[in-house]
Amino acid sequence: MVGAWRQTPSIPTVILYSRAGCPPCQQAKTLLRALRHDVPFTLMVRDVDRDEQARATYSDRVPVILINGQDVRSDPLDETALRRALKAAIERT
Repeated sequence: MVGAWRQTPSIPTVILYSRAGCPPCQQAKTLLRALRHDVPFTLMVRDVDRDEQARATYSDRVPVILINGQDVRSDPLDETALRRALKAAIERT
């Protein structure tokens, strides 16, 4: 088809707010790293205790997972829900 083009989906950005010595945070990090094999995304891990604003917002809820700025963390951690949220983020772009 002449003139037709398809937009390439962008890769979502995932931010994991965690802290040292937090077993659920380590589980979230492990899960997210495993998901990267199936779903493309950029992962940034941030220590909630090193950022004053993050500490004020998320300190009592770590781990916190943001996909393109949207909080998607569930308790307990749900691989299916995270995978679904990542795929939805790709489709929205």
